[in-house]
Amino acid sequence: MADSEYTIMVIDDHPIIHDGLKTLLASEKDMCIKTTATSASEALDKLGSSLPDVAIVDLSLGDADGTYLIQRMKNQYPKLRILVYTMSEEKLFAERLARAGADGYVMKTSPPTTLKEAIRTVLAGDLFFSEETLQRIERKMNGRSVEPKSAVDTLSNREMDIFKLIGQGFDTQSIAEKLNISRNTVDTHRINIKNKLEMPNGKALDRFAYEVIQQGKMP
Repeated sequence: MADSEYTIMVIDDHPIIHDGLKTLLASEKDMCIKTTATSASEALDKLGSSLPDVAIVDLSLGDADGTYLIQRMKNQYPKLRILVYTMSEEKLFAERLARAGADGYVMKTSPPTTLKEAIRTVLAGDLFFSEETLQRIERKMNGRSVEPKSAVDTLSNREMDIFKLIGQGFDTQSIAEKLNISRNTVDTHRINIKNKLEMPNGKALDRFAYEVIQQGKMP
């Protein structure tokens, strides 16, 4: 491996994604996937020794949410470039993840050329988000945003983690295990989410979360 090569860490709980990205980038002579991880804890353990130029991160990991991991990585390694690669809709998550420290966002349904372009863009020190997201971030940074805030935008990062898992069909016990918190904590968050979103009951919350997360129906 030449000294001039850019190194990449892939963090995704599906090893098939690791293999697919290795194949995709095999023809790129100046970059290579140096490290892979299937969980947030494994990623944090390996990060210090591998020190990649870019981390490609999925939002849904076995032991933590991608938002938490992005915040941890950016706090510990401010120069690390972070690219989100996920199935989740950009409109719902990108702005929140940009605040957490992400430098770009690519959906897994995008063409392979888009992912390559995104990697090179963040390596160059630029952001890779849709034009709509970039404009929205710029307006808010400059205090010029007049867009009404959606109810989902009012959720805290932890509430958003739980909302996403609800939308993916996980029950209370499964959410507690995935996020390493108690059932009571999950129940409390569910109540707060239901109230913020003005849902009449838990079933309505489950249905709304499914529509937003799985079907991409933006509120």
